[in-house]
Amino acid sequence: MRPYEMFDKNSFFKNLSEEMKIKVYYRYLSLFVTSLFYFMGESNHFIQNKIFIVTCIALSSIILTYLYIKNQNSNQKIKLLIFIETIGNSCILIPSGGLNSPYIWYALNTILITSIKLNRKYCWMNLFVYLFASTGIVYFVFDKGKITYLELMNKESNLIISFILITIAVQLLLKLIKEVEKERNTLVQTNQQLVAANKKIKESMEHIMSLYQAVDSFTNQRDQQDLIRVLMHYTKKITKTDTVFFASIMNGQNEIMAEGNDKFRFLIDDLKNKIINKWNNILKHEMPMEINVKGKKFMIIAVKSNYKVYGVLGIEMNASKQEAVYKENIEQLQFLQELSTIVLERFYWEEVNEQLIVNQEQNRIANEIHDSVLQRLFSMSCSIFALMKKLEKATVDEMKDELNMIRNSTNKAMKELRSTIYGISWNKKGVNIFEKDIRNYIDEMKRLNDVNISVDITGNHELLSSKHKKALYRIICEGIANGLRHGKARNIDIILSIESEFSLLKIVDDGIGFDFKKVKNDKQKGLGIRNIHYLSQSFNGEINIDSKIGKGTTLEVTIPNSIQLIKKEEIV
Repeated sequence: MRPYEMFDKNSFFKNLSEEMKIKVYYRYLSLFVTSLFYFMGESNHFIQNKIFIVTCIALSSIILTYLYIKNQNSNQKIKLLIFIETIGNSCILIPSGGLNSPYIWYALNTILITSIKLNRKYCWMNLFVYLFASTGIVYFVFDKGKITYLELMNKESNLIISFILITIAVQLLLKLIKEVEKERNTLVQTNQQLVAANKKIKESMEHIMSLYQAVDSFTNQRDQQDLIRVLMHYTKKITKTDTVFFASIMNGQNEIMAEGNDKFRFLIDDLKNKIINKWNNILKHEMPMEINVKGKKFMIIAVKSNYKVYGVLGIEMNASKQEAVYKENIEQLQFLQELSTIVLERFYWEEVNEQLIVNQEQNRIANEIHDSVLQRLFSMSCSIFALMKKLEKATVDEMKDELNMIRNSTNKAMKELRSTIYGISWNKKGVNIFEKDIRNYIDEMKRLNDVNISVDITGNHELLSSKHKKALYRIICEGIANGLRHGKARNIDIILSIESEFSLLKIVDDGIGFDFKKVKNDKQKGLGIRNIHYLSQSFNGEINIDSKIGKGTTLEVTIPNSIQLIKKEEIV
């Protein structure tokens, strides 16, 4: 600190501890009070002498304050400065009136600073040095030959006792301050730990919400590439890394899918070669392993089950991350690998199961056609052949009877074929499972929450694929749940209109509503709204939310249909 900065309050106090600030305040306050009493006191000194003495003491006070602050971390220099100031305070008494001088109390500055910066032993040593030096100097200058030194000590016993008691009080007070400071530091550390723990809890909640969304997203995927993209998206979101990739390097495949940094594409070939070279080692490792590619660090782990390898999941590791964050990323990657294995394995077995179901249904249809329709067709063929032989001999009535028999047999064959093909069609059995599931859910919500929920479904649900039906069902569930849980609604209207090109879902409640713009800007959308957005966007749909506080909420979702309706002619 430069000397002129001592007069700049901001610079002067910027780097001072609270204890040193107290010391500085006390020094200048004691200087002002003692100087004031020195000016006002009865003395034979001229005013010019008083001004000169006060000026000298003030300058020395400023210089000593600067030196104390500059050397506050050096105990040896502090001891030297205290010794110099103690002797100087004793000498001040000569021109300012001896033991009757107000500056006798200015020496409390050295007692205070020794109590703050040094231990208790040096404080008492400083006190006795000052008492001995001040009384000795005053005795030899003013009272020598008048009274003995012991008489002087006895005469000034009240002053000496006052210094001793003040020193004791300062020691006790500083001890209390240090204990309070220790407790304060403990509270600060505890508060920091609580803040860190609260941050961890928030991060954990974000991870749980992300995992919930991830699992929910996995259940809606029917394409392995899309499933892997969802996996990478949530891996990046949970690990908070710059780049995530999934390498499929097996069974003739040689592909790396990535999400994140654009510069990563220049590393793909090198990364691919690195993974191929370490392939056997990667498969053996159950824990994530680290690889380096052109100065970039990546953490990778094989996504595999006991009998199938799906690929390699990897993230880019930031070199500046702390060790705790680094370990956390490893744990997260291992957990995501286990989750990915479960999801991909489930997807694989669902594909196998769907193929088995298709094969089983194909065999059933083939058997039914063979056992019924083909037999009838064969019989019809034989009848037509027999009719052709007796065409010249048969009468018109006989011909009509034979043709009617063939016609009836043809109609029966067509009905059996139609029954076989559309045997599982809902409109043939008179049951709409999609609408029935929605109504069952609504009835359950009405019973559990004592609310009025109306539903109106129009249009042909055969225009919807199974994924569309599942998405619409989930959006209806989320919309009702939000209206009941957050909106406190008592009435909810659900309107689903299935048109030839798109489906329109509208959910209206009379709840308390919310400020959607504020929620959107603050990125505080609840999990239900997030799921609705994701479900609609996954089918290139559009969502519109109109909500006002106190006036309820209206949710509109428009989703394009993926199935073109083929009209089936009724055969009679």
